[in-house]
Amino acid sequence: MGAPILLVTAAGLAVLGLGLLVAWLTGRRLVAFATGGAALAWAGLYGAALLAASLRSRQEVLAPGAVKRFCGFYLDCHMGVAVERVRTMPRIGDLTTDGAFAIVTLRIESNALRATLRLLEPTMTLEDALGTVRSRSRAAEEAWRAAGGAVLPLDRDVPAGGHYFADVIFEVPAAAVQSPRSPLLRVTEGYRIDRVIELFVIGDEDSFLHAPTLLALPRPKLGPVSG
Repeated sequence: MGAPILLVTAAGLAVLGLGLLVAWLTGRRLVAFATGGAALAWAGLYGAALLAASLRSRQEVLAPGAVKRFCGFYLDCHMGVAVERVRTMPRIGDLTTDGAFAIVTLRIESNALRATLRLLEPTMTLEDALGTVRSRSRAAEEAWRAAGGAVLPLDRDVPAGGHYFADVIFEVPAAAVQSPRSPLLRVTEGYRIDRVIELFVIGDEDSFLHAPTLLALPRPKLGPVSG
């Protein structure tokens, strides 16, 4: 419901803005002030509802294998991402690390009935067991690709009802590997203009101050893992 409410609000404020301009240019000052007041009240109520929804939201953590759906501004909710498995390695080719490389295999899927879809400029970060937010290790991904790993673009086209698997890699320190706390993966998607719009969609995960939905990873263990 958030996107339709935003559209109605934007249309209503545009009409009120036009009415204010016409009233001002024609010298009807009282009408202009009343119209401006109505626009401000409407915008204020919408802003209050947006803030209230975000402050009431709570961080959600999906279990390994659960699918996170992406609805965005268009509300189709067909594209999804799930953590298929996690492997850890102390080295990839000639590349080494003090902790481990966490190789996260993602299942990227679509439950659309007819259309071919894809994620729109997906980005992701990993919050390790120590609470540090980490970006993907591009060097490790290049080494893994050279070794035959499935480092594929995350914005590939997905046919209706289809899916594919792709690996992303994060460098995790030894202290985080040894911690009993599970790492958390945050995945977002959408063009920049979409993300700007979604800041103002009531209840949207990407709206202003809204708590995120994260994907839990199985706790990685140091050393090569088969499979």
